Amino acid sequence: MAQAVRERPLPAGDSPPVLVRVENVVKHFPVGIGLTVKAVDGVSFEIRHGETLGLVGESGCGKSTLGRLVMQLIPVTSGEVFLDDVQLTKIHGEKLRQQRRQMQIIFQDPFASLDPRMTVGDIIGEPLVNFRMMRGRKLNQRVQELLRVVGLNPNFNNRYPHEFSGGQRQRIGIARALALNPKLIVCDEAVSALDVSIQAQIVNLLEDLQREFNLTYLFIAHDLSVVRHISDRVMVMYLGKIVEIADSIETYSNPKHPYTKALLSAIPLPDPKLQRGRRLVELSGEIPSPIHPPPGCRFHTRCPIARVPTPCAEVEPPLEEKLRGHLAACHFSQDV
Repeated sequence: MAQAVRERPLPAGDSPPVLVRVENVVKHFPVGIGLTVKAVDGVSFEIRHGETLGLVGESGCGKSTLGRLVMQLIPVTSGEVFLDDVQLTKIHGEKLRQQRRQMQIIFQDPFASLDPRMTVGDIIGEPLVNFRMMRGRKLNQRVQELLRVVGLNPNFNNRYPHEFSGGQRQRIGIARALALNPKLIVCDEAVSALDVSIQAQIVNLLEDLQREFNLTYLFIAHDLSVVRHISDRVMVMYLGKIVEIADSIETYSNPKHPYTKALLSAIPLPDPKLQRGRRLVELSGEIPSPIHPPPGCRFHTRCPIARVPTPCAEVEPPLEEKLRGHLAACHFSQDV
């Protein structure tokens, strides 16, 4: 994977309009009598038209749950999600179904996300059939056009998913996501199951499609080198909370949260000499249980700069601006 920081400019204008707005979203899963998993716990952010917002964090921090909440694939416990000023959390049934034309998702597993009993043509054309947009010859032409757009032979439309490699299957999933000309695509670990060389091809394809169709991405991943390559802004999540949001270049060059710094130090360098001379930020212990998250800052039990018992163990730090456009939730961000 290329290591260069993404330098693609955002849409013209200093402040592109907001496409997605998430306000204080909470998602709790009951797991027993009096027990609740706090998967997402009071998250707020915005995604602008035409940008890629990268969402990173360790496994189990709530990334995929947050992506599904944005898509309204699962209902929120509380909070609000807006798409182009339409409050998705207040609509249901057919009204919500019609809004799904504007937002699609690319799933992590290219093997499990495609029905093995359907042909590629049926898989890609299913959204168009469901919304009664096309049928017959026009539908077949549209499917072949989408296959061509994602770099596959248009004559593959009569084949089945088991006849394709993992990278080809993910391209089929991307074609399905593009079928309805959506504004927003949630990429839920879209390249993590692929080989490194195939990852690069898929990331480059996503960037090309974004330029061609003016797409907006919420790109969820745990590989920070991939996120660095594709994202305009990066949002870091820990134990159901957002701990840092900043421009991609600013995040990687000047992190303001110790958790972000630890994640960045874990990115391997291709030069063995530079890698041997690096100082890794070691985190002790495991991620606390989301059933009983620690009081105060949720990261303080593993943080190398935490000061306990006060304020880190008692006062939850707000997600606030430390530099222009750079938000972090840390009492001692100046020490990072």
